[in-house]
Amino acid sequence: MTENIGPITEVFDLIALLAIKLESAPMTRWPAGWTCKVDEHWTITLNGNETPLHRDDGVAIPPFHCFAEFNGWPAGLFSPFGGLIAAGVAANEEALMAAIRARL
Repeated sequence: MTENIGPITEVFDLIALLAIKLESAPMTRWPAGWTCKVDEHWTITLNGNETPLHRDDGVAIPPFHCFAEFNGWPAGLFSPFGGLIAAGVAANEEALMAAIRARL
């Protein structure tokens, strides 16, 4: 589970910083969600809207949640306040945050 550093999880904070850096904020601009290939392994899709997002591949992303993929496989679903993410050796929250930091 993602760790809270106050009201917003660290991973979500990093995603927000990445969106700002890439001039993709605000997230409400993306009715079909904002997708970002963080690096060669990680891809994230953020639903910044009040309605669920249903991707063409069948993945449903609740409002204000982020869906993470590692090498094309589902790896996490979380909001600013917590959620779930893979806990493997290569695919885990620390690895996702390291990839986002490298991109920043």
